[in-house]
Amino acid sequence: MKLTRVMTVALAAAAASPLAAEDLALVIVNAEYDRVRDLDGNGLDQTFEDALEDAGFRVFAGADLTGPQMQRLAGEFAAAAGDSDEDDRIVVVLSGHLAGSAADGWLLGREVQVPNAFGVGAAALPFSPLAEIAARAPGQAVLMVADPEREVEVGAGLQGGTAPLPAPQGVTVAQGEIEGLLDFLRDGLLQPGMSYAEAIDEAGRDVTVSGYVSAASGLLPAEGAAPAPRPQPPREESTDTGEIAYWSAVRDIGTVEALRSYLERYPDGKFAADARRLIDDAVTAPQRRAEAAEAALELSRDQRRQIQRNLSLIGFDPRGIDGIFGPATRTAIGAWQKAKGFDATTFLTARQIQDIQTAANARAAELEREAAERRAAEERQDRAYWRDLGEGRDEAALRAYLKRYPDGIFSDVARDRLAQSEDDRAGQVRREVRQAWRGAQEADNIAAYQSFLERYPDTPFEDAARARIAELEDQNRNSAEVEQARQEETGVAGNTVTRLLVERRLQQIGFDPGAVDGAFDEAARRAIRRFQRDQGVPITGYVTRETMVRLLAMR
Repeated sequence: MKLTRVMTVALAAAAASPLAAEDLALVIVNAEYDRVRDLDGNGLDQTFEDALEDAGFRVFAGADLTGPQMQRLAGEFAAAAGDSDEDDRIVVVLSGHLAGSAADGWLLGREVQVPNAFGVGAAALPFSPLAEIAARAPGQAVLMVADPEREVEVGAGLQGGTAPLPAPQGVTVAQGEIEGLLDFLRDGLLQPGMSYAEAIDEAGRDVTVSGYVSAASGLLPAEGAAPAPRPQPPREESTDTGEIAYWSAVRDIGTVEALRSYLERYPDGKFAADARRLIDDAVTAPQRRAEAAEAALELSRDQRRQIQRNLSLIGFDPRGIDGIFGPATRTAIGAWQKAKGFDATTFLTARQIQDIQTAANARAAELEREAAERRAAEERQDRAYWRDLGEGRDEAALRAYLKRYPDGIFSDVARDRLAQSEDDRAGQVRREVRQAWRGAQEADNIAAYQSFLERYPDTPFEDAARARIAELEDQNRNSAEVEQARQEETGVAGNTVTRLLVERRLQQIGFDPGAVDGAFDEAARRAIRRFQRDQGVPITGYVTRETMVRLLAMR
């Protein structure tokens, strides 16, 4: 790696120097390798060299070179480019085994065996410094890299057989089979007056060309014609070799901290935009990868609902169980990830989904144990109170029981006995009083019962009227909570299908909802209240989000 940095800095420093009127070419064709399979291309280095020399280029050529040999040759080429001016032309031809990483690409030397990202620089030639040299001749620079017909085995941090080839502004980049590149150069680019676009059409083999491809100008002007105007990059202040060297080292290191150190030192430097882009890529890459990983899981709507239910169970409210991962669900996922020490990407992995499921299963079992203990204690107290009242020996005892346990074990018995008592009393009072009592019951509000008591203060219905007034006053004190629960139920269980599901679940776990018809009649409301009391959640008789989560968690 040290050799790579030295080489990179040397080439970049040469590229930063002023340029002189001499067309230059670098040609390296590696075909025979010591430890890996050979490639096509034997003798073609000489063919490229002859074609370029015939066109007036000063050529730095070599074949089957080692890494250090390539670096020395490229250094000589870079030094010559550093002595040239703005009117020269640049051609670089590279062929051999390739390797690449996210940071750069390399032409591998003949001695290479199994290179990795930590040692590739000792046996390879990097692409990026050559691209920087070519960028100094916009409109008159060509980078050509042959695609190897087979890949070489590489180690950690590298990919064999491919390499990122930068295309600086104004530079023509060509890739393809080596014979195709030769045709593209010899029969196209080196023909005076042939434009870049015409040279592509003239090539007899498949060649991929990117970067600067003009239909009006080419590498060589027509004989006797004045050179075509060259595209000029934006004028910039000169970049000193110290900045280039610093940037080269930073790019080799490749960390966000290193990139930020460059910006601190050169906030308006030549490579500041690249540094900011690389930092942004590094920061956002984990988020993009996380999003893609979750998308690859192809979660169904039901699976998403299950995840939302599980998040609710373990205390991370997604604000709904609808199978849609909106902002509230993403916030809940991110909060869970942060609590568990994961990167808070808000996108889930398969492992995290399983972790949430495991935690939800444990929480559901815990809630069931708590509910069973609460139910057993409630039943003991219920039965004891019933016994203390003489098992409803009179109306006062029955009303006292219903006041404490409106949905208790003996609530139906107590109501039936009170109803029977009222029927018996109804036969003992005149018709006018019976009709007034039925009217108050139909209205079933505090004002109606108070009006009845004012008109008929001493009747057998007095106790029943006062007891009902007390019940309604208790309900009014909780009216805000009940109304909120009612509105919440509209979103949680607002359709018949969901209500049927709720009633079936209540029936399955032992809370009789009456007819399972999705109507939510008084029997269903009583079952909901009993379930809520059993679970220790606010008792409203309406299916809130918490009630639904608890219902779905029950086994």
